[in-house]
Amino acid sequence: MVLTGFAWLGLGGPPVWSQALPAGPAPWVPVAPEPAAAGWEPVTDAATLPPDYQPAPANRDPAELAVLPRQGKPIENVGIYGIGGGVNFGSDLPNSGVFTGRVGYKLNETLAVSLRPSLIFGNRDVLGRYNGQTSFQLPLTLDLFRRSVVSPYLGGGIATNTYSTGETNAMLTGGVDFNITQNVTLGFNVNYIFLPDGVTFDALQAMSLLYVRF
Repeated sequence: MVLTGFAWLGLGGPPVWSQALPAGPAPWVPVAPEPAAAGWEPVTDAATLPPDYQPAPANRDPAELAVLPRQGKPIENVGIYGIGGGVNFGSDLPNSGVFTGRVGYKLNETLAVSLRPSLIFGNRDVLGRYNGQTSFQLPLTLDLFRRSVVSPYLGGGIATNTYSTGETNAMLTGGVDFNITQNVTLGFNVNYIFLPDGVTFDALQAMSLLYVRF
């Protein structure tokens, strides 16, 4: 707001206008907007970076790399697979050949579970007469100390056509694997088969097996 008034210069002189000083600036002053920041740009060639931002060169000296300790454990396959053969020894059963296999899963550093199917050649009936039939066993086992040279196991499963009964019965098994090398195992087990009603005895068998793991 500007105030105006009259002033007289001398007596009887003509009137003149006077004007107040302009008002001071406001408490704030507008500032021009800053320019937008530049966006990120991908680096396509590390050699163009300043020295402070370039990565350290890789150490490719074989002698020095061989001295460095392993930083992590090697990745281990969780599966166990094996195939082989052996000899079956049984009470009142003929000594006969066995075709066997193993499919397992490693639970941790020391334990594993395995299916151990076996096809046994040669059989007798309940009267002790040899007939040359085959029998089949499929136990599921818990394997202890799987990475040791001596690895015991125990479990249970089914057995088919023991003593040529033509039936499938429950069985218990226990044994030990001798891990000769990483891929060769010598095994020994004992199986107890519960025969059906009408048979006055149960079957006790032992096997000596050699199989290859991979």
